Amino acid sequence: MSHLKTLLIGQLLVTLTTPEMLWAITPCEEASDYVIEAHYLDNTRQRPLQKQWLQQALTLCPDHPEAHHNLAVLLAQQNRDNDALYHYQQVLKKHPNSSPTWAGIGDIYYKNSQWPLSLEAYLHACTTHHRARQRVTQLLRDNRYRTADGDVVLNHNSLTLLYDKKRLQGLRHKAVQCRNPDRSIAPNIETIRAISQPIAIFQQIHFQVGKHELSLVSSKQLEQIAITLSQMNAKNILIRGHSDAQPFKGKAESDRLNWQLSQDRAQTVKSALLQRGLSENTLKTYAYG
Repeated sequence: MSHLKTLLIGQLLVTLTTPEMLWAITPCEEASDYVIEAHYLDNTRQRPLQKQWLQQALTLCPDHPEAHHNLAVLLAQQNRDNDALYHYQQVLKKHPNSSPTWAGIGDIYYKNSQWPLSLEAYLHACTTHHRARQRVTQLLRDNRYRTADGDVVLNHNSLTLLYDKKRLQGLRHKAVQCRNPDRSIAPNIETIRAISQPIAIFQQIHFQVGKHELSLVSSKQLEQIAITLSQMNAKNILIRGHSDAQPFKGKAESDRLNWQLSQDRAQTVKSALLQRGLSENTLKTYAYG
């Protein structure tokens, strides 16, 4: 009888403890619950709580990809772009081909007018993400992705990409893949082939008519150019000046003054680069009439 009681008590203990074991969850599973709850709080007034729950999810499970992605979206909406990029990059560590993540990165660079980096990100998502495909089309048109104009200043990260032949070859390969099912992305195949050329176009480095002083945006762009050329350890930098072809009195006098103006402008750019740390031995100027 005593043995039977012991057996029954043992069975009772198993019955009581088994449900507790079945209900145990891991920290990452708990983090997923926070992510789901944050998703259902989808209105502006609840953004702080959304953010709080996503951060709590990452405290429980630091590598949780959905928590990183959704937090990145919230941070981008708050214009905290560097923080958003960090969280998007954490997603890519686990899911390197995540189209929504690459599109989100592309959106941040596009918003900040960093066209080369934007194109690179969108091309990673181009075959599966509609908005990314639209943006690729816009950036390829008229070499938009390699052109700085107006108040746009391409930073040294964008310029490094434009001068990195290996990365450009990778972009060209992805652009070909993107174009194969939809040629409207780049009707002229030469547009795709041109991606591999290490060229940047700086339309915002210009001068007022008859002047050779740099504008503020020109100075900012030259700062980024100097940083990039220095990091690349460039050995031979050619600076070609231009003139306004002003009709000074007399052809000979006009040619001389326009040549001098173009020389002064080239020298202004050279001086700006020298002030930013480049070696004079690497810089050569040429003037045009």
